[in-house]
Amino acid sequence: MSRTVYAIAFVTLMTWLAPTSSSAAAGGVQWTPDGLRILANKDVGSERWAITLNLFDGSVTGNVFFTNGQPPSFIFCEKIGHTHQPDIAKLTLQYRCFGSDSAFGVFALSDWNFISDQVALDATFFAPEPETCDLTGALNGANAQNANSFWDCSGTDGQFQFQVFGDGTGVSSAIGAFTFDVVANGCGFGHVSGGGFFNVAYSPTRQILTLYETNANVDQFGLNECHRAVF
Repeated sequence: MSRTVYAIAFVTLMTWLAPTSSSAAAGGVQWTPDGLRILANKDVGSERWAITLNLFDGSVTGNVFFTNGQPPSFIFCEKIGHTHQPDIAKLTLQYRCFGSDSAFGVFALSDWNFISDQVALDATFFAPEPETCDLTGALNGANAQNANSFWDCSGTDGQFQFQVFGDGTGVSSAIGAFTFDVVANGCGFGHVSGGGFFNVAYSPTRQILTLYETNANVDQFGLNECHRAVF
């Protein structure tokens, strides 16, 4: 496709890729064994998007595959900002994106064409399809004084213990005490006292908690797997 058509299509699709947790595009996500990237492979309209979120800097790279037989396109997007809507627990990532066809003969920076610096992507696009948005089962008690369990976590943040309570507070051996209402922010990104955002995913059938988090500048992401330990 021409550069102009490619740019319009890309911006339209990336803006469309801002689903709520209940209406994410068909396909799936998975993190890499080193815990440094999230792989997303999803259908967007009639196209297949295979893109990777680099947790270290929030950049996105990957390919767009077409159904009409044309060669796949390559994309690279650097994160340049974010917005948060606390009433619906929505974290939107803002990107500057470039696109290219396949290299031929040599690598040349001139192959890459600027697409847009107005590309928006819902951060939950890179979260697993939720088993449930009711996170009451993930709580470790009514409050810290009545804790009955903790989550033993490991991943990009190393090994640490994590607890969240029904009174909207929590404590982590990695960051200390914090305020975060895990129930109210189910299937979304809520703001954590002290900066940053949490997305907490909970699987009742597997008894696993996933912490998908950011720092205060939302330019670095953490991803951790947690297993419950009962007192």
